[in-house]
Amino acid sequence: MRVNPDQQLSPRHTDCEARKEHLVELGPIHDLLKALNDPCCSGTRVTTLVSHIPLLAHRCVQALLVKRPTLRAASLNQALALLGNRGLETQLLQVLEDLTVLRSELDAEAG
Repeated sequence: MRVNPDQQLSPRHTDCEARKEHLVELGPIHDLLKALNDPCCSGTRVTTLVSHIPLLAHRCVQALLVKRPTLRAASLNQALALLGNRGLETQLLQVLEDLTVLRSELDAEAG
């Protein structure tokens, strides 16, 4: 499911929690990592890629809302503009870690 970059969001805790169904987002995460390493990649392209990773999109908006407590909601576009590349990378690394741990736990349960 894609997040509309212009839609105002107020993520709940459950929107920001890594779950089994988020494991399919690993492919789009790799696409985003490639784009972030491309010096010619536009901000619009990065936003589009993040919008295809709902867990990351919600976490970016949540991170902005924590930094700016006077805001009740924000769009993905606003979040990425105000968090900047470093803020996006922080959230991206946390999502990757959470999904890696989740996959490991699920593999251990299955095996």
